[in-house]
Amino acid sequence: RDLAALRIDLLPRLKWFEPMVRLTMAREPRRLGEQLVTERVLGSVGHPSRAIHRASCQIDGGTPGAVGRGSRSSGQDEAASAGGSDNEGSALWLQAEIELSHSSGAAPAPGLHYRPASGTVGQDLGSTGGPPRNWKGIGIAMVVILAVLSLVILSIMLLTPDESRLLLQSRLTLDDLESEKFKVHDPSVTWLNENEVALRTREGHVIKHDLNSNQTVTLLDNSTFDLKTAKFQVSSDQRFVLLAYNIQPVFSQSFTASYAIYNVYIYDNNIYYRPEVSSSALRLTSTGREGLVVNGLTDWIYEEEVLLSYPAHWWSGDGARLAYLTINNSATPFMEIPRFLGGIYPSPVFYPYPKAGTNIPSVSLYVVNLYGPAHTLEMVPPDSFKSRNYYISMVSWISSTRLAVRWVNRPQNQSVLSVCEATTGACSEKHKMVIDLWQDQLQEAPLFSEDGSLFFLTLPAKQGARGDFRHIASLPAQPAASSTPPRFLTSGNWDVSSLCTLDEENGKIYFLSTEVSRQSRHLYSADLSGVFQRQCLTCNLMENCSFLKAQFSPSRTRFTLYCLGPGIPKVTVHSTKEPHRYSVLEDNKPLAQALEGKRLPQMQFRTVSTENYDLHLKLSLPPAQEGNLHPLLIIVDGEPGSHAVTAEFNLGWPQVLSSSYGVALAWVDARDGALRGQRSTRHDARKLGSLKVKEQLSFVEWLTQLPFIDHRRIALYGKAFGGYLTLKMLAATDKLFKCAAVMAPITDFKLYSAAFSERYLGLPSKEESSYTAASVLEDVHKLKDERFLILHGTSDARVHFQHSAELLSRLVKVEANYTLQLYPDEGHSLRAERSQQHFHRTLSQFLQTCLIQAPYQEPAEDQEDDY
Repeated sequence: RDLAALRIDLLPRLKWFEPMVRLTMAREPRRLGEQLVTERVLGSVGHPSRAIHRASCQIDGGTPGAVGRGSRSSGQDEAASAGGSDNEGSALWLQAEIELSHSSGAAPAPGLHYRPASGTVGQDLGSTGGPPRNWKGIGIAMVVILAVLSLVILSIMLLTPDESRLLLQSRLTLDDLESEKFKVHDPSVTWLNENEVALRTREGHVIKHDLNSNQTVTLLDNSTFDLKTAKFQVSSDQRFVLLAYNIQPVFSQSFTASYAIYNVYIYDNNIYYRPEVSSSALRLTSTGREGLVVNGLTDWIYEEEVLLSYPAHWWSGDGARLAYLTINNSATPFMEIPRFLGGIYPSPVFYPYPKAGTNIPSVSLYVVNLYGPAHTLEMVPPDSFKSRNYYISMVSWISSTRLAVRWVNRPQNQSVLSVCEATTGACSEKHKMVIDLWQDQLQEAPLFSEDGSLFFLTLPAKQGARGDFRHIASLPAQPAASSTPPRFLTSGNWDVSSLCTLDEENGKIYFLSTEVSRQSRHLYSADLSGVFQRQCLTCNLMENCSFLKAQFSPSRTRFTLYCLGPGIPKVTVHSTKEPHRYSVLEDNKPLAQALEGKRLPQMQFRTVSTENYDLHLKLSLPPAQEGNLHPLLIIVDGEPGSHAVTAEFNLGWPQVLSSSYGVALAWVDARDGALRGQRSTRHDARKLGSLKVKEQLSFVEWLTQLPFIDHRRIALYGKAFGGYLTLKMLAATDKLFKCAAVMAPITDFKLYSAAFSERYLGLPSKEESSYTAASVLEDVHKLKDERFLILHGTSDARVHFQHSAELLSRLVKVEANYTLQLYPDEGHSLRAERSQQHFHRTLSQFLQTCLIQAPYQEPAEDQEDDY
């Protein structure tokens, strides 16, 4: 197809630097035999002191036998005309102009003139009968052309460095994500003492690193064993390394494994204790029953919704006592999950899973004394919790004889923090509060003073019109002390996200907070005197490092800093007194080098203010394409208490969509997001679905007004609760979204976990209307004409395939337009590498097909009729 014109203009970017290069390529119908190379010296219009040096080269577009070698005679022209179109071609002309400034009165540079010798049109290239070629002239012409092109490229790189850099970078692909070069390495650093740490290298060695001498010693070489170790722990005397190998995931936090060395372990739901590596094991419990009673570990609901961890046992500081939970599921309904692969018949897997309104497990807290004859005591719950269903959400030792326990009632609207005596089992109530369902961190462990008289934790504190923010408070921990109001150590319109450590010797407490920005997590210290003095240890410490977590040495003279974003993750060790002095343990250099050659999206943070609340969002825009209209993918989370809008580094399939296909990405934290303050969050939790959808849609409305977003091409993606909100948003609008994809969506909260569903909707027997209004199944008829993809693992233990099965049954009845992808015997998180790769490709292809329009093609011009 003939090209009308292709022109690249490079205009001056700086007033003091005035070269102008124009590269013009035009395909124009020319008669063969015109000059190949010519150069003219012209005066620039309006600038007589400038000269334009032009080189032109014709690349003949005629037939192979009619290659132009010079001018033709008129007879030859007539013969060519009689011969038809073969004698006249469309030639591709390359023309470059260089405009240089000359001083007034200076003569332009002399021109080069070259004209090829004349020849006979149509003569065969391989014949020797034609006139000789002027190879010298051709060489000069090629040198001129190459010089011009070099100047063009150099000028582009000098004047537009960002754009030129992008031209040399490739797009991020799904194949890249599967390469080891593009994976973040976590060295799993643990403190051995004030001067030494243990960590795992990228090659798999477990080493000891001396921070003073900068020397390393290999504790365990990966070439000496074939255990494929995934977890390790070094003993305090550095004589033993605990290895966990042959790890098989169970739920999100739990796993089964073989251990090389151990002193306390759980086998067949009972706890065993081995005082020395070489001694025999002592059984501490005998009540364990497969699937019914478990000691020292969590069941499904405690692992996923209450403790958020797999271990349910805690050592006292001196190792003399062990506290543990006994979880009894004798009255809890069981869930059956079929395993389809590997046998003639499916094999079912049973485990206790309390759904909304059904029996939940009973729980007890015990402490066993390991010095002398084993002696076990049960910690007595508060009076208000006796003879009632309750959860235990936190256990932490204060001293060798006292521990702190947080008890939560079944509706999860009240909690009691108590101090229990391990020697008697008596517990005294220290702090009782009404829980904000959307905000409270029930798993947070307090920090305790050395003598155990005080403990420190985060509690909501009023900050005027801005509402409540989480700040550090101190409370007395003595059993005899009555309940007293908390004394706050920090204040301001920001949140303390987590406590790190307590340094009584220097009168400081260390914590992470959102004071710099809502998306950041910086390390601070505050004065224990309560004068609201604080110091930021990590602000402006390292470039591209604002989302952090910290781990202190035993005496708090040093701390390990995990920089998690927005730049490439790294791990460093710092001096507490002089944080700017640090050494690097892991910089993920292979990942940084791999990403240097890739076009990555640019991250932005925005705040959308409404009359009653703020919405905080994160945008990820395709690189250097601000002038274009972009399709938009909104990644929906929205689970109460979650925070997706952070500066944490991410590299996954969404970034591939943005880099390769120019898709803009967006995340939002609603008004009830954790660590966002609590202004106007006292809304009715029973309206879980409608309030969340309203907030999300107001966010979408704001996004559609951005000048670089194509409002005709907006898609949604969500998983679990995010999948639930995605379907609700589809049902609440009419063709606002072009398509959507959901992974393991919650469709009916009666089918979901009791701990989650009852926290926000109450008991189904009392709140039937709330459950009905929140269900997606009631809105299926509104999804009939929407385009969406459903993905689900058939062995999902968190959001059972039952949710999608109920949805699919109703979609079939209304003849809805949907696509389904199942993953046999896969759970909530896909474990098999092949399944993960297939998921990424299936989802990316669906969204690409939906959002990326076919290239625009000009309609073919009608052929003119010959009369």
